[in-house]
Amino acid sequence: MKRIISMLLAGMLCVGMLTGLTGCGTQDTTPVVATIDGEDIQSSELAAYIVYNMMYYENTFGMDISSMADDAIFSSIKEGCLNQAKQYRAIEQLAKDEGVSLSKESKKTLEENKNTNREYLGSKTGAFTRWLKYTVKGDEDPFVTYLNSYGYTEELYDKNNETMQLMNDIIDKYYDDGSITEQFQNTYLHAKSILIQDTDDDGNALEGDDLTAAQNKAQEILDQVKADPESFDELWEENNADTAQGDDGYYFTEGDMVEEYYDAVSAMEVGGVNDELVYYEGYGWFIIEKLDLDDAALTDTSSYLSNSGEEGDDSTIKTAIGQQMVQDKLDEIIEGMQVETNEEYDKITAYNVNAYLAFTADAFVEQGSGSAGSAAAADAGSAQ
Repeated sequence: MKRIISMLLAGMLCVGMLTGLTGCGTQDTTPVVATIDGEDIQSSELAAYIVYNMMYYENTFGMDISSMADDAIFSSIKEGCLNQAKQYRAIEQLAKDEGVSLSKESKKTLEENKNTNREYLGSKTGAFTRWLKYTVKGDEDPFVTYLNSYGYTEELYDKNNETMQLMNDIIDKYYDDGSITEQFQNTYLHAKSILIQDTDDDGNALEGDDLTAAQNKAQEILDQVKADPESFDELWEENNADTAQGDDGYYFTEGDMVEEYYDAVSAMEVGGVNDELVYYEGYGWFIIEKLDLDDAALTDTSSYLSNSGEEGDDSTIKTAIGQQMVQDKLDEIIEGMQVETNEEYDKITAYNVNAYLAFTADAFVEQGSGSAGSAAAADAGSAQ
């Protein structure tokens, strides 16, 4: 379940324009489709999540949107979107439990993001405007039109983005009270290594004398480092084949590196090197020096192993640890939630989901396409 929720949230957050909103408060008159701990979940919210995720799967994974009308596939999407609604409410509950509310700084950030998005969308004309699939009658605001094209009203995105900002604020609390730093010190390792590859420049496995020569070279370097630990950095500069590794090596936790590498570093003392070569087929031989954990790495984007390296990537170890800590608590809250769906929930299909939105929209999947052609499009009329 966690993987589904994470995918849905990641999908939602991947669209750069759909961030940083603040609320308006229009009354929602769409039908109730479920309750979570007694709170009504209206169709406009669930339908928005469904539409967004269908479009996300189409745009990101190349799935044909009509194929999502398949009964099994659509049921899975719908269930995942109900879980998404549960996730948002669990975040709100956790924020209450932790005494966290949106700070002035967070509200300012949300407003600034919203203004930036409005300015960006408002500056686009011509082909971009014609591309927008839906238009709210009487509202020529391209920002609202863009949100509608993904199934969202401005009000729903206001609420969701405030909730996601609450999660960031909870992570900040865990960082400020030392919980994240403690987890970092207890579960992370820091090491720098010289890799001697067991492949050639084209990625082909070395064989025979070439393989033996590479292993001998690795052993010679290890012997030099053991005899003179101060020579490690110089030998690293001259011989390391791992071009992705920076001068400060890697910060990592269990599961981030191959098991042989992780186990070797776990067994070492800070400042020491491995007694024997660490080998992993397809990579080669490692000569590893274990380094101190520096708390400053928590907020240094270059220290986060999973960073793509793209400009603007602000992921950090702090965020990674904080998100896992939050998710563990959310899982407990979600486990205890009482969720009930009704007949209206059962009526929602890929063919009529558009009719459950809070605004007028064309059908996303035409009746008769996909493998769920028996779905009753007539049910759509009961949604409004």
